[in-house]
Amino acid sequence: MPKLKCKAENCAYNYDWLCKKSFIDVDGVESKTKSQTACMSFKDSSNVNNDVEFASFEGTPSINTEIYCDAVNCVYEKNQKCYADRVEILVDNSSKNKRSTHCQTFEPID
Repeated sequence: MPKLKCKAENCAYNYDWLCKKSFIDVDGVESKTKSQTACMSFKDSSNVNNDVEFASFEGTPSINTEIYCDAVNCVYEKNQKCYADRVEILVDNSSKNKRSTHCQTFEPID
């Protein structure tokens, strides 16, 4: 299981660069670059209310997080799972869309 370092500080699941979810989903079926990937599990902390649904998804922050990955052009993806030793998720602050997250570990096959 990859060791996850999440730098998406504005994500509701982020706790000291660890993730409170037991798994995350990384999207990027046609990705050729890191910036074309995205953490689909990202939840903007400024939009979170304290409802029961969100509370049920919280867990213990962990460096070991299951990563389901649709970035089939990545050398670390196999059968929709990530097999990198370490994975880093980053928010693209230059983007107008603050939800723009990227898998910095993505490495294209070609």
